[in-house]
Amino acid sequence: MPAEDRWGLRRAVSRRYSSPAVLAADPDHTARLSAYLTDLVGQYGLSLTPSALDPVRGQSYGEMAVELLPDSPVDLLVLAYDVPDISPGRAVSTYLTHVCPGEPMSFAVSDQGRAAAFTALSLMRAYTATHPRALLIAVEQTDLPYDPGVPVALPAAHAGVALHLDATTAAACVSVTVTPDSDAVLDNLDASTVVLGGGLAALADDVKADLVVLADPAQPMTGVWESLAALDLGTAGRIAVADYDPALRYLCVATFG
Repeated sequence: MPAEDRWGLRRAVSRRYSSPAVLAADPDHTARLSAYLTDLVGQYGLSLTPSALDPVRGQSYGEMAVELLPDSPVDLLVLAYDVPDISPGRAVSTYLTHVCPGEPMSFAVSDQGRAAAFTALSLMRAYTATHPRALLIAVEQTDLPYDPGVPVALPAAHAGVALHLDATTAAACVSVTVTPDSDAVLDNLDASTVVLGGGLAALADDVKADLVVLADPAQPMTGVWESLAALDLGTAGRIAVADYDPALRYLCVATFG
């Protein structure tokens, strides 16, 4: 079997972070962040919420991701997120290139809502021939210090998940689809274990699988990947991870095994 056909999930790890970022204790950073956000949201007639940064409660994706890096070299690293970072001046994926073993090529995927990690995984599959040792890090932090003017679903906890992918695993990445302008409908999921995000929880009774796992609905983007990390890949059989973003109307499905 070609290496590209074997490429897939070797292991997944997740972590939650109980405290704000170390940067949150730096008054100089807080002053710069306040000036930056005030200028940014002011262009849209918005403003920072009262005491939004007193204290800073958010997390830094750079700090979070470092805790998820492997000890062995990586060829490709992709960061996926939805909620903005509290350190907007840092190019996080570039920073991670320098601290991750192997100094991997890296990039980030954002502005995709719950689809961010699915889109990242789909893009990573195109690099399997030249960058087979890959790391996908999905992160979300809880604090948005301004009213964005539209309804948003913020996570309940700072959380991060790392998917370690290469061509030595039996949990091959069979397919990844992100379908825009879609309804929350699941048809013919060919899997023994199905992980459903909060956007699809209402369909759990309609899914035909040996095991259906409902992800934590309080973690809009990382919930399904936390549930994947909790599975025993050796016994779960073929796994389908599915979620739906009701705001963007993206239906996302990734199948492993």
